[in-house]
Amino acid sequence: MSYLLALIAEPGENSTAQQLATEAQRVAIGNSIDVVSLAELDTLPAYSPAIDTEDGRPLIANQLRRSTLEADGVLLFAAEGETVAPLATSVIAWLANPESAPTVGGKPVAVITVGPGEVINQDLADRLRKAGAEVVADGVSITGSWSDPDTVVRLGDTVVAVASAS
Repeated sequence: MSYLLALIAEPGENSTAQQLATEAQRVAIGNSIDVVSLAELDTLPAYSPAIDTEDGRPLIANQLRRSTLEADGVLLFAAEGETVAPLATSVIAWLANPESAPTVGGKPVAVITVGPGEVINQDLADRLRKAGAEVVADGVSITGSWSDPDTVVRLGDTVVAVASAS
């Protein structure tokens, strides 16, 4: 069974990105794929080299890196909007830190956004590529109902693509 890490880069327990990640977990089960979300990711501070030290690094940053290294692939969930959310920027910065080995390097990743358009989606995918990730699915922006058959198929195809690339 493949193990994928879901990173929800939109704060709030009931955010649209969280709801979509939950739907991805349901779809994954039917494909014998385990999708696990990292709890408390919304407490991740903005990346700063000054705090990225053995003594200063926040526990959630260590958990993020360790969980990413252990996962077969990563699903990054975010909301579409006018700008990239600060949490999404922080997640990628912590994963891509050049001072330590980038934990996302060579890892299959999909960027899945909620809302119309694909501007944020493409920006996040480009940032992950620069960090060395193998972005196997970008431009996946979900605008319909979670129960819509096309949405379920598209989400399932994305989850399977990441699992298959690992």
